[in-house]
This record gives sequence, structure tokens and C-alpha cells, in this order.
Amino acid sequence: MKLSLSQNICKLRKANHLTQEQLAEALGVTFAAISKWERGAATPELTLIAQMADLFGVSMDVLVGFEVHNNHIAAVEERIHNLQRSKQYGDAMAESESALLRYPNDFRIVYRAGEVYAFAGMEGKAEPHLRRCIALLEHAISLLSQNTDPEISEVSIQSQIAQSYLLLGEVETGLEILKQYNVNGVYDGLIALTYAAESHGVSPKLAEPYLIHAFAGVITESTRVMMAYANYYQKMGTPAASRDALLWLVQLLQSIKIDPNATGFVDKATACCYAQCAILSYKMGETETAQSYLHHAFQMAKAFDHAPTYRMENTKFCVGDTEHATVYDDLGESAMAAVEQQLTEEDGNDALLALWKHLIRQEPAGGMK
Repeated sequence: MKLSLSQNICKLRKANHLTQEQLAEALGVTFAAISKWERGAATPELTLIAQMADLFGVSMDVLVGFEVHNNHIAAVEERIHNLQRSKQYGDAMAESESALLRYPNDFRIVYRAGEVYAFAGMEGKAEPHLRRCIALLEHAISLLSQNTDPEISEVSIQSQIAQSYLLLGEVETGLEILKQYNVNGVYDGLIALTYAAESHGVSPKLAEPYLIHAFAGVITESTRVMMAYANYYQKMGTPAASRDALLWLVQLLQSIKIDPNATGFVDKATACCYAQCAILSYKMGETETAQSYLHHAFQMAKAFDHAPTYRMENTKFCVGDTEHATVYDDLGESAMAAVEQQLTEEDGNDALLALWKHLIRQEPAGGMK
């Protein structure tokens, strides 16, 4: 067990941007007393330690520096989390309240307890649990300086608070929080759902800008995820699974076109998917299949470059101001160039590249037949 009270007083005072004089004034002691505490020449009384812990927003254990107790906190948090995951909410809440009495200003305990009440309130539609969740999570935000989990941030905590307000029927408050913390459109879908589902005189048209942004985000993220799968499987030595991932993505992209025979912004990415399928098939020794996929890539790329579009026209589920909605990609200036780059990036594709050049030479002047 290691005590580091003097160092912690100095460190936490500076972290809270307080001078020794300001801390002395807040505690009702002399400047000399603060100086002695930080030098380890004297020890503050227990009541003053409690006051400092409250002022700094930490538990007394953290301030005093009980490392053994900190390990105990981690065990308590894990026990609460396990009860939450097994949906033993009654026991989880009882354990949380017991821990909060001992560690009222420890971020891990306060946040985990707030999460327990959030799930208990959501699944049981219990207003008291949701109110308790909001209070705990708001307190957790004030303790964020203690957080070491990169997946937890003020944005993520505010989302939980907002959803609790929505479940309580306090829609305006919930929406206000979601909009304030809608970093990079992360809550577009939830905001759109709330507007579209609200029945108290709220026009569903308010959902439109969030709907179109959220839908574009779904397509973008799905593309990234399936490309990640394709690359993962390829590097793991399972090219057939890589090809399956790409073909799944092709189906998704083409399914959102209103007119399957008209050009859409998804066709450029689709051409690249077919080209990669050709490469994978060729490496698996499926020559005819590879040629077929390359023909698909050529036809798709040729059609796109003849009438390129980065607008949301010919796309399902687009509402509102679709005229100004523009899609961007990093595939290159044209679909044909993007496919050719794929074929030249890796060794061993000489036959496919020769077929690609042959297809281009066979193309009549003027482009489309």
C-alpha cells in the first residue's frame, strides 16, 4: 500500500488551476498550511481531506493514494458490469449504490452505475431509474478527467443522457442534446427516428436532412466495412471469402438504385468491386470467372464515365433537398482509371491487364455502343 497525499494535493490543485492561496481560501486555512501539506511536512485533518476530495472531484482514496483500494474499485466495477450484462438489474443497482457510498467521486463507479440505471430504466420503462441515470451520468461528465477508456467520451455519455430524456417523453430536451453533440453526424439516425416517430404535432419533414445524411452514412460505412472484410480475408489467405464480401457489397450498392439500368453514383465503386473479384478469381485459378467479372467491371465503368454522376438521383430512400446532396470518393477521376489502377497495382495480373486493354481497344470511337 502506497500513500502519496502530499503529491496528490499538489497535482490535483494544479489540475484544477488553483494557486496555493486560492486552495487555502477555499478550505479556510492558511497559505502556510497548504505549503506544508504539499511538502509532506504536515498532514491535513480528515475533514479537510474530505473537503479537498470533494473540491477536486475525486474520491478520498484517490486523493490519499491507496493503490490497494484502487484495485478494489476495479473489482467492484467489474462485478457491477457483470451483473448488468446478465441483466440482474436489482443486484446491479444495489451494488452500485453501495459502491457510490464508498467512492462517490470515482469516475469508473459513477459511470458504471449510470449505465446500469440506463439499461434498467430502458428495459423496464421505469422513470425513477432513468432520472437516476441522468443524474449519475451528468456527475460522470464532471469526473471525465479520470477516464482512461478511449471509447468513453462526453459525446458518448451525452448520448445516453439524451436517450434517457427521450424515453421519459422529454423529446425537446433529448433532441437538443443530440443536436449539440452530433459530431460528424453520429446521431443523425437517432434524430431522424425521433422526428419521424414523434406524433405530437411535429412534422416528419423535420427528419429529412437527418435521414438523407444518415442514409449516406450507412452506404459509406457499409462500403468501408465490407472492403475491410475483403482485405482481411485476402490477407488471411481466404480469397473466396474476400470475393464473397465484395459481391455482398455489390448487391447492396446496386439495390439502392431506383432504375437498375440507369447510371448511379454507386456504379463507380461497383466497377472497382468487380475488378477486385476478377483479380481474386484469377489468383484462385478460375480464369473464365475472372474474365466474366472483368467484363462486368468494364461495362459498369464505361457506363459511369459516359454519364458520371455524384448526385443522389436514381437512389432509393432519399428525401428532402437531394438536389444539393453530393457524394465524394477517393477512387480517382474516372471509373476506368480506377479499375486500371487496381489491375496494375499487384503483380501477376498481366493476363487480366491484357484483357482490359483489349476491351478498351474494342470500344468504338465515341464511347457507348
